[in-house]
Amino acid sequence: MFVAAEDYEDRGLRLDEKLIRRPAATCFLKAVGGAPETGLQDGDLLVVDRGEPPAPGRLVVAVVRGELTARRLPAGWREDDGLEVWGTVLWLVRAP
Repeated sequence: MFVAAEDYEDRGLRLDEKLIRRPAATCFLKAVGGAPETGLQDGDLLVVDRGEPPAPGRLVVAVVRGELTARRLPAGWREDDGLEVWGTVLWLVRAP
C-alpha cells in the first residue's frame, strides 16, 4: 500500500541514480526478439555495465560470431571458457 506524505518534497524522477553505478561504463540496449532461456522478451530494455565482473548465473551480453547476444552464464562458468563477455546486465526494464 502506498501513502502520500504531507512533507514530501518533489525532486523529480531520476532513475539513473538507482540503476547506474558507473556512468562511463553503462549503456542501454534494447532486446530484439525473445529468448526464453534468458528470460528476455522482445522490446526489453537492458541496463548493461561493462565494468561489472561476470559470474555464473548472471545475465550477460556476449559477442558471438561478431554480434551482441544475451546469455545466462552457466554454473561452473570461468572467464577462460572462450565466451567473449561484453558486459553484465544489471537491470531489465520491461513494459507492462
